[in-house]
Amino acid sequence: MSAFAPSADMSDARAQNLALALIAVFVLARLALMPLLGFGQDEAYTLVVSRKLALSYFDHPPLHQWIAHYTALAFGETVWARLPFVLLFAATTWLMFALTRNLFGASAGLIALVALNLSPYFLVSAGGWVTPDGPLLFCLAAAALTLSRLFFEPTDRREAWRLWLLAGLFLGLAGLSKYSAALTAVGVFAFLIIGPRQRRWLGDPAFYAGVLVAAAIVSPVFIWNAEHSWASFAFQGGRGSPGQHLRPAQVVAMLLGEIAYLTPWIFAALVGALADSARRVRRGDDKRLFLLWLALPPIVVFTVTPLWGARGLPHWPMPGWFFAYPLMGAWLVEPWAHRLDLKRWAIGTAALMAALAALGVWQSATGGLSRLIGGAQTSGDPTLEALPWTKLADAPALLPRPDFVVTRKWWEAGKVGVALGRDVPLFVFSNDPRGVAFLDDSARFIGRDAVIVVPGAQAEEAQAQLKDYFERFDPPQFVALGRDGRDEVRLALIPAHVLTRAFPVPYPLKP
Repeated sequence: MSAFAPSADMSDARAQNLALALIAVFVLARLALMPLLGFGQDEAYTLVVSRKLALSYFDHPPLHQWIAHYTALAFGETVWARLPFVLLFAATTWLMFALTRNLFGASAGLIALVALNLSPYFLVSAGGWVTPDGPLLFCLAAAALTLSRLFFEPTDRREAWRLWLLAGLFLGLAGLSKYSAALTAVGVFAFLIIGPRQRRWLGDPAFYAGVLVAAAIVSPVFIWNAEHSWASFAFQGGRGSPGQHLRPAQVVAMLLGEIAYLTPWIFAALVGALADSARRVRRGDDKRLFLLWLALPPIVVFTVTPLWGARGLPHWPMPGWFFAYPLMGAWLVEPWAHRLDLKRWAIGTAALMAALAALGVWQSATGGLSRLIGGAQTSGDPTLEALPWTKLADAPALLPRPDFVVTRKWWEAGKVGVALGRDVPLFVFSNDPRGVAFLDDSARFIGRDAVIVVPGAQAEEAQAQLKDYFERFDPPQFVALGRDGRDEVRLALIPAHVLTRAFPVPYPLKP
């Protein structure tokens, strides 16, 4: 076996120490990367929407937004708002190691730990950005570890009650993180029905007590939705609504995106582990059956739904792939894998991820790669998302600060909001304002002045759309945002005087 994993005579304590050392290395790498990249669109939007505490929010359940709210109060809306999410994923990594070690041994646990942290999506986005995925994965990992002890270790009645209540707590918190946690809960229930040795729990009061705990914890999401005509459920559910035609190209694009998020070689190992586990469960392997039921529902549902629904996003199935890593670890400690040099694989992958991270930081800071590849054209550059809009704060049209600011896209409101600070009210004039619609009531600003912020090319269009809501406009002022001495984003700032009526909002805002 490669020196990458512990030898057979390595003590469990030594394996744990190695796991903690690896986790510390990955935490330091994320902390080093954290201040080098500005907030993406989703992060800036989350910080702005989370300024107002609520039982839940339009896009997602509230847990990550509650975390963002209090972190911003402590550190400001700076990149240090990512710190709790970095630390949370460090704890998630430990839970992944513990789950895999308990089921398949310390060698498998270390392989799962390293592979998880060398996968681009888990290394960067889930590993430290202000998104719901960090809290979701922590809660799912804690629930899985708790349930694995319940299912595969000896327990007395008192311990069974404790574990079911704890599992209910973590599954409830997962539901408070992201709606996709429901698929994991479905997987647990399916495992209880299909696993012949676990079916007895369906008649145990402790199981139903755990269900009640989970339901109580997730209840704020249902209360908020009931008060707002189920707006969030309708928005998320609508993404899977059947269209007029099947779109196989969207499924291919989704699958390619998943491969890119995981790297082709880790993706191939994960698929191999899933296939191997499917073969083994036919011989009564309950441990692998348990993980398969945690992994497959999100993978299958979110990969296939774009066939008839809206275009999916590759990060949606990632909670399912997360539970394939313990299976991958178990697969790669089998005798057949002894000929693989996993240490060289890990070092090579780590070097590649470091190089890609450095390239991404350089591109984000300078746009140099875009210019090397395609001259000065950077309109298709995804790293422009991380470009700070802080220059807006000094724009003459925004000094002194207007009574409120209007944008036409929810993500533009996020970028503008972070640039201008917490004290400037924001509105999105659009049929898709997302959670910004719930921050304030435009009716209370009737008779007051605003500044409209839109991309420079949209200045005339924006004035035409908003002319019935303001008495007059001043000529637009333009601000160019850029990097490394080059202007790459041009914004129009349009002073708008005397709001005459409230903006229309597509969602019910009050009970």
